[in-house]
Amino acid sequence: MTDPTSPTGGTHRADGPAESDDPQVAALQADIERTREQLADTVDQLQAKLDVKGRATASVHDLSARAKEKVVDPQGHPRPAALGAGGAVVAGIAAVVLVALWRRRQKRTSWKRWS
Repeated sequence: MTDPTSPTGGTHRADGPAESDDPQVAALQADIERTREQLADTVDQLQAKLDVKGRATASVHDLSARAKEKVVDPQGHPRPAALGAGGAVVAGIAAVVLVALWRRRQKRTSWKRWS
């Protein structure tokens, strides 16, 4: 009898016993079940590898958690080293902006002298 709900459309005996008394058949069925489980695990692993968006999201969350762990102490207060590094970055940016403005002003004044 053909089972239309079976994914392979295979046949089976509807009136036969569900389990066989033969040890070879039982061993074969157990082997088939193990193989199905291994195949399901492999498919799950491949699906996880192909989920680029999920992997990228997980990576972003992991990186942000590690960065937050380095910057903030367990009580939620910023670490002194992080404040110092942040201050150094702000000072560096301010220095670059000031030098750029100074150079721009120097170019304008030197241009006016020659014209």
